[in-house]
Amino acid sequence: MTRKALSLALASVLSCTIAFGADSNYTTEGKEKVTRNGMNFYVEPNSPLKERILSGKFDKSLERMKKAYEANKNNEATKAAAPPVSAVYIIGVCSSQMKEQTGYDCEEIPSDTQTETIINHGGNPFEVITGVVGYGGRSTDSATFAGNQATMIECQGAVNNSNIVYGWLEVWDISKPSNTNGTFTYTARSINVGPTMSASIYIK
Repeated sequence: MTRKALSLALASVLSCTIAFGADSNYTTEGKEKVTRNGMNFYVEPNSPLKERILSGKFDKSLERMKKAYEANKNNEATKAAAPPVSAVYIIGVCSSQMKEQTGYDCEEIPSDTQTETIINHGGNPFEVITGVVGYGGRSTDSATFAGNQATMIECQGAVNNSNIVYGWLEVWDISKPSNTNGTFTYTARSINVGPTMSASIYIK
């Protein structure tokens, strides 16, 4: 997996259609709080992401997000309204083909140094879960798989104990057009002045 700063970005749109900043709380209406290993998320009650978080499938990947936040939470930039993107991750790859092969639907990507999946993936559903620390989000983030634009189907906030959003989990549908392998690249752009960062992995 590779991660790199690409450019400076300026955006004036709200991320994931919620209010944010040091003095604003994440809108939780209609959502359920999920806590795992000291991390809090608000997700739709029927979301597959809920079960995936609670089952521990992504514990190692989510721990990386938590450590990145804790390492930077006292920085002035992090305390500011809509803090800039500071870390991006590919959390896991999920597919029907993997479930047929192994009985499990998701492969965790636990390390930044992993450059390709271990399992062969494909079918429908076929999804990638990404994470970002800082304020990227639905309005500013993008992803491609095998050169085709991926479709974001879910975006949920990661919140601290004060119920302030510090990052996001995003789910990308890569089932169409049909591709069984290729490079998935995720890009998160800071909504205010700050870096654009990316992460990529080759999906077998």
